[in-house]
Amino acid sequence: MKKNCKAKVFCGLSVMRGALCGLLLLSLTTLFTHSPVYGQQNVKRISLKLETTSLLEALREINRLGDNVVVFKKEEVERETKRVTVDLKNVTVKAAVEACVEGTGLTCVDFEGKVVVTPRQQPTSITVTGTVRDVNGEVLPGTTVIVKGDSLFLGTSTGADGAYRLTMPTSVTTLVFSFVGYKPKEVTVGGRTKIDVVLEEEVKSVDEVVVTGIFTRKASSYTGAVVTMTAKDIMRAGNQNLFQSLKNLDPSLFIMDNLEMGSNPNAIPEMKMRGISSFPLEETGVRLKGNYKNSPNQPLFILDGFEVTAERVMDMDMNRIESVTLLKDASAKAIYGSKAANGVVVITTRRLAGNEQRVTYTGSVDIQMPDLSSYNLCDAEEKLEAERIDGIYDDANFLLYTQKQMLYQQRKQLVAAGLDTYWLSKPLRTGVGHKHNLSVELGDAETLRAVLDVSYNQVIGVMKGSDRRNISGSLDLSYRRNDLIFSNTMTVNSNKSYDSPYGAFSDYAKMNPYWRAKDPETGQVVRWAEDRIPNPMYDAEIGTLKKESYVDFLNNFQVEWRALNGLILRARVMLSFKRNDGDEFLPAAHSSFANITKDSPVEEQLRKGSYRLDNGKSSNVSGDLHGNYATTIGKHSILAMGGFGISEYSYEAYVHKAEGFPNSQSADITFARQYALDSRPEGSSSLRREINFVLGGGYSYDDRYFLDFNVQTSASSLYGNDNRWATGWSVGVGWNLHNEHFFPWKDLVRQFKVRGSIGLTGNQNFDTNEAVATYQYYTDANYLGMTGSYLGRLANPSLKWEQKKDYNVGVDATIHRATLRFDLYRADTENMLTDVSVPTSTGFATVKDNLGLVRNSGIEAYLSYGVLQQNRTFLTVFGSLVTTKNKIIRLSESMRAFNELRDKMASDKANNRPVLKYVDGESMETIWAVRSAGIDPMTGQELYIRQDGSLTYTYYESDLYPVGNSLPKYRGTFGFTFEHKGFGVSTTFRYQAGYQYYNRTLIDRVENVDMNYNVDKRALYGRWKEPGQVTPFKRLGTFRYDDDPLSRQEMTRATSRFVQDAKELTWGSLNVYYDFQANILKYLRMKRLRVSFYMEEISKISSIKAERGFDYPFARTMSFSLIGTF
Repeated sequence: MKKNCKAKVFCGLSVMRGALCGLLLLSLTTLFTHSPVYGQQNVKRISLKLETTSLLEALREINRLGDNVVVFKKEEVERETKRVTVDLKNVTVKAAVEACVEGTGLTCVDFEGKVVVTPRQQPTSITVTGTVRDVNGEVLPGTTVIVKGDSLFLGTSTGADGAYRLTMPTSVTTLVFSFVGYKPKEVTVGGRTKIDVVLEEEVKSVDEVVVTGIFTRKASSYTGAVVTMTAKDIMRAGNQNLFQSLKNLDPSLFIMDNLEMGSNPNAIPEMKMRGISSFPLEETGVRLKGNYKNSPNQPLFILDGFEVTAERVMDMDMNRIESVTLLKDASAKAIYGSKAANGVVVITTRRLAGNEQRVTYTGSVDIQMPDLSSYNLCDAEEKLEAERIDGIYDDANFLLYTQKQMLYQQRKQLVAAGLDTYWLSKPLRTGVGHKHNLSVELGDAETLRAVLDVSYNQVIGVMKGSDRRNISGSLDLSYRRNDLIFSNTMTVNSNKSYDSPYGAFSDYAKMNPYWRAKDPETGQVVRWAEDRIPNPMYDAEIGTLKKESYVDFLNNFQVEWRALNGLILRARVMLSFKRNDGDEFLPAAHSSFANITKDSPVEEQLRKGSYRLDNGKSSNVSGDLHGNYATTIGKHSILAMGGFGISEYSYEAYVHKAEGFPNSQSADITFARQYALDSRPEGSSSLRREINFVLGGGYSYDDRYFLDFNVQTSASSLYGNDNRWATGWSVGVGWNLHNEHFFPWKDLVRQFKVRGSIGLTGNQNFDTNEAVATYQYYTDANYLGMTGSYLGRLANPSLKWEQKKDYNVGVDATIHRATLRFDLYRADTENMLTDVSVPTSTGFATVKDNLGLVRNSGIEAYLSYGVLQQNRTFLTVFGSLVTTKNKIIRLSESMRAFNELRDKMASDKANNRPVLKYVDGESMETIWAVRSAGIDPMTGQELYIRQDGSLTYTYYESDLYPVGNSLPKYRGTFGFTFEHKGFGVSTTFRYQAGYQYYNRTLIDRVENVDMNYNVDKRALYGRWKEPGQVTPFKRLGTFRYDDDPLSRQEMTRATSRFVQDAKELTWGSLNVYYDFQANILKYLRMKRLRVSFYMEEISKISSIKAERGFDYPFARTMSFSLIGTF
């Protein structure tokens, strides 16, 4: 203000005086000042306050206050869209201009007393950072970020916290963000250095790539029949173990209910993909513990590129899984050649990603509740009445009749007094287990990254004393230097499992309800439920031990070299070691020795008590080197890949059985009196070596027409000397119809891919000993101090691999909000491994050989539809259908001996189970039994239908007939997934129908009943009692094996009367969860917090009333889960 006043004073002087003074001032300034006059103009200080003002208006206001010292081009300033909000006090003009142009493409400089606004000098590169999240605010680690249209594939991926950092040329205008299961998103850079992105989930995941375990293929030009399930899909279907989730996700992998073992946490499930094509393994003399062998129809399991066992998969921590891919046809699985006939399950663990420390905790409380809804046993009063009708209290001898009547009255009084023991509940409990996982991620995303996982899982079964405890730790390291990426994954797993000391659940199901489990006065468990009837509960009170354990070590090392643009070379080495131990101790007081009394010979009494000790170990060493090259030339995309691998797998296991233990405290095999009678140390071993070469390629024209091929050849010690090498191959073609210019519905149809393939693969699920001659020593004799040997198994040097030729055509389509996947397949299996007859002059009845042709065919269909999809809200419904038909096309005449042996088994009067036979034109899962005309109303006896159609009361095994098929004609799943603002619900149902089931309950607990034990209620209410009565079951009476005049009828054997049509609907899983919102997470200083509730195997509706879980009951599971990330 003072300067302004002085200026007015000078203006008020006379012209002459002003001129003189001005001249004097100018002279003094020139002589004594180092700075020019215009240097004083741009230090003028002003105050400026603006709110959401355009940049042009802001500069004009500065000019008004600063005497028009700001110079700029109007058109350059108008291009900037920034709105200026400042509050400046006593600053220079230049400082005011700098505050206004900050964050724009302009800058300012001093020039001859003016502040000149000019465009910034553009850098040659720019670094963009940001975070990628989904609509719920959850970060998406592993999201691909690439420059659109870049031929060098310039890009990066987000870390574990969803953050990314990408340095790129300033000429880049657009970035593309993509993540599996989410819609790709293009974002304009616009000079910004920080870009946060939100991705929306697809109505149905359409994978961009297919992970095969060896190579990664582009999904849009892939001809194989594959299904990929992400970690999110798997966790929505359940959190118990991977197999249980897969059971609810894809019916093409058929995981059967184990009717014997039920929900036993130590039982590994049986499974098959696209039917069965191999004969079941014959039981050897040594029953090994440790799961060293694979089921002949079990698929191949690949974990991070290497083969693992089903037990390893069942025990792995589900939180480490990133995706699971099912390879089903030849085009998908041919790269695994002679091992892939049964399909391949490829499991990929979480990728290493992240540039900051991150800790994630996952914990759950898992509750298992017994499911006894399939049992329909008599109560005490009903059982007593069934015994009376059966006549067990009658006798022609007056003395015996009096004794039996006294026993009847005694039992009747106990029942009248309220004794009704529910034996099924005695060995059961509500199992409460828990599991925990701690994951620590750290490192520099550019060079070194690491993930440390530690997990603990204890599964408490519903039978008392049964549990499975698993402790595992893994360390993933990844180091990148220039074009080389080194990675190593080391996993250590310790498992300990206990079977229930209470014994088989079937022992409790047969106990009479009028027997006591405990002494009513002392409350102690009684040893005898009645005179010489052992109480199975007592076995758990005396130190019975059934334990197994193993420790395994797995290390995968990999080096990846991006040698050239599009060329990747990868070398891998895997080491795996495992040690198994098993202990089974039955004290002398165990019910197994109840028949040995004080009146038994002393030698027998000294043998009471037994111990079985199992020890085994296995190792697997394998390595491979693979390379793949991909390039695009105009509209032509070419892919070439190849490599080789070597492996060695071996195991050895030993079994020791001892007997004679003085007391229940001596649970150590060293206290044994002797080896078990007629036994000695037993064992088994196997060594398998293999080398393989693989070559593959693919071609795509304009992403419309494409084909691929694979060839894998391997040499294995499993085969005979004459057939060491086996070659698998596949050829596939496809057509992306939606990319054709004439396709009329491009706005509606995002994908319509038609594909087809043909190829040959093999099966190796058998031992090395099948092909080579094996010898055994005479251990009980010698000659002149020398021990002799003899040929134990006949060699077959021509033995070769089972071959399966797959044919597949399919369609993958995404139409509006619907996703469709359809496959039609046929698979012919030849050279199946089985026992065939040889001349008796060889000294052997059979030898392993290849024969026959079996065909599996069917369809697989999947459909999902996005009913609702809005911001943070979606509803998707889905359903699937699978049909499978199995047929024996051709078998060798040598199978006649096998079928004759089965007929002989059926002729055994003590056998009441259908026998397994293989006949041309029938299924491998055909149920063979004698046809029944029902129960004769006049006699109460069963009438059988002979081959010529005549009726007879006599059971002839020659009348065995195909009366059903245990393979469901169709099965599938359906359900929905809903989510709204962090709250989600997902549920799945399973169904199967069109098959037959041999109802063991009817024959074991209704007809072939021993009235000394409990029976099904239908034995009382559904059996024939008097002439003229039409009933489904024979008259009540004790069966006999032979011509025993004291019995009334023969034992009921396998007939069509017990083969029933089956339909089944299961509510498989329910998952309810909530993700806490960003404001709560900020308050808690967390990155993620989710709470979940799970239920599995919730309910089952079946057309058949039959007991399920003979040795171990089924269970419903419930789980409460918490996931927190810091």
